[in-house]
Amino acid sequence: MTQPQLTGQAFVSVPMHPANAHERGFNQSYWLAKQLSHKLAVPLHTAQRVKRSRPQRTLNRRERASNLADAFAFQMPPPEHLVIIDDVVTTGATGHAMAFAALEAGAKRVDIWAVARTPLGKD
Repeated sequence: MTQPQLTGQAFVSVPMHPANAHERGFNQSYWLAKQLSHKLAVPLHTAQRVKRSRPQRTLNRRERASNLADAFAFQMPPPEHLVIIDDVVTTGATGHAMAFAALEAGAKRVDIWAVARTPLGKD
């Protein structure tokens, strides 16, 4: 029996809605995914943000989850083992929504890697 590849078969960054990407001009998650892809020789996969939702920072856990429902889509089927790259995890709602979309699109295993975790608080 072979060991599972810990890095997955591909990385995917958390995409921004095109309007938000234009306003901000920089996607931290994409930058991180691109750096990791290069250093670890793992290909990048892409997903799209298809729903422009309210900013997450003012929402509680339940509101964050419903705010991101159906927010992400994969135009091409992801590999069986996909790793989502994000900059910060607060409640996990973004990672959950991305993972759900990846599994719906054909992934069998989805891991989430993040650089930082906000302190747990009242949400």
